[in-house]
Amino acid sequence: MTIQSRRRQLRSTFVWALVLAALVLAASFVTAIFRETPDYVIAALVLCTFFAAAAGVLLNWRLDSAHSEALRDPLTGLPNRVLLDDRIEQAFRRSRRSGEPFTLIVIDLDGFKDVNDVRGHRAGDAVLRTLARRFEAIVREADTVARVGGDEFVVLSMGTGSDDRAGALVGRLRNALRRPFRVDGALIEIDGSIGWSVYPDDGATGEDLLARADGQMYATKRDTSDETVLITRGIDAGIVRDVEHALERNELIVVYQPILDLASGTPRSAEALIRRVLPDGGLVAPAEFVPHVERTPLVRELTFLVIADALASAQLWASKGHALGVAINIPYRLLDDPQFAEGLSSMLRSQELEPEKVTLEVVPAGPGAGSQVDEDVLARFDALGVRLSLDDAGRAASFAALRVLPLDELKIDVSFVHGLGKSATDAALVRGMIDIGHALGLKVVAEGVETRNAWKVLSDWRCDYAQGFYVASPRSPDDLAEWLSASWPAVA
Repeated sequence: MTIQSRRRQLRSTFVWALVLAALVLAASFVTAIFRETPDYVIAALVLCTFFAAAAGVLLNWRLDSAHSEALRDPLTGLPNRVLLDDRIEQAFRRSRRSGEPFTLIVIDLDGFKDVNDVRGHRAGDAVLRTLARRFEAIVREADTVARVGGDEFVVLSMGTGSDDRAGALVGRLRNALRRPFRVDGALIEIDGSIGWSVYPDDGATGEDLLARADGQMYATKRDTSDETVLITRGIDAGIVRDVEHALERNELIVVYQPILDLASGTPRSAEALIRRVLPDGGLVAPAEFVPHVERTPLVRELTFLVIADALASAQLWASKGHALGVAINIPYRLLDDPQFAEGLSSMLRSQELEPEKVTLEVVPAGPGAGSQVDEDVLARFDALGVRLSLDDAGRAASFAALRVLPLDELKIDVSFVHGLGKSATDAALVRGMIDIGHALGLKVVAEGVETRNAWKVLSDWRCDYAQGFYVASPRSPDDLAEWLSASWPAVA
């Protein structure tokens, strides 16, 4: 119990003690005044006794309420850390008597500060209350869901004694976390990092178990160097709203950069790249606005816009005799999104393009990058027949993604390719990633090929495909069709 809670409880006790004393004093006065009339005295004493009993009941209720409030989070009504610690001690005693294991699950919300910044604290509070109810609906009555910090929850689950059972519960909690929240007509989406520990395998004390769960939770967070500044300053609400308005006013366009077979120089596909059109006709690169929307529901709408344009462009090229595939960037979090999988399935059914000509370039950055994703959702992508490519390979989270995603392709990050002919370290890394990709049975694409020397080196190292300004700059679908119909520059 906090010092403030103790003070409130003492104040309440003092007030009710004064009330009882006043009642006793009143009874004394009544006895003195009506001592010659015993019936009045008895009636007055009975009345004072009744009020004293009522005051006692109210005092007891007030003390119980104060004690309960001291153990509960005032916003969500969930147990706080004090009550959680007590429940953990009870779990230890129960487990030692019966041998029943239990699991502690730590959930830390990712990007929750951005909800407050973009939608306001009222919306953030509404999300927390809704999330608390969702979590409580998932666990059993004997389990505990506690809020122990501004954006941190802990679940104590009895009888969950294996990683498989704990993992299943974590999956249900993660799905509840990722379901959209509707607040005042706005759709809000958040993500979270989750870690867990099992007693007795992972520790003998509450501190040990929480430390183990915390460590696993933080291990799922990905913090690549080029995102650190963005994470620190959070989402720019102005940019998010600007992109919303750009969508409404059709001020977003998609351009395409061809990807060529290194062995033959033949165009194989084209990557779809979104651009924001300014009033003066200038273009804003996606790096300026996509990182700000990828943690909001807007990213799904933005991605669907690019997919629709890419499918239509592929049909345009096919009508002109160029059977080109399309590569589309998608944030890592959309791989875990059933709504995205369903939307993509519907779009593919409405087009005549073969699914295997669609490559989803998964960007290993942003919320959840490199973490496990829902196997059922992944199975839906597999059933659709689309290809999965790991974009920006070489970043920290990309290696974790290599282990968990059913990939078809590896795309080497442009920063390493630019170092060919300049840095022995970059050359070694590029060659190593080509070898890793082939050892895993993947095709390998080099992005950012801007010189003939880079093209030749990559060809000598048996890289499969190349993309960059040495081949062609990004261009509109019609301009790319003309480029394909002409004899493109010799690159072999």
